[in-house]
Amino acid sequence: MNTDIRALSDKEIHAVSGGMKWDHNYVSKDVIDARGGYLTVWGVTMTFDINGKCSSISPA
Repeated sequence: MNTDIRALSDKEIHAVSGGMKWDHNYVSKDVIDARGGYLTVWGVTMTFDINGKCSSISPA
């Protein structure tokens, strides 16, 4: 068993099945920042950033 530690190449990372691949340049409006939160009241969802400021309002 080889236990050497090394960085994987981009080709090796893309060959991995499963797991999460993160693109720092991609932003999705469908993702809620887990460091903040959200609140749904009367069919309206409000999302909040890490500082508690409302970052979006949308129908639930």
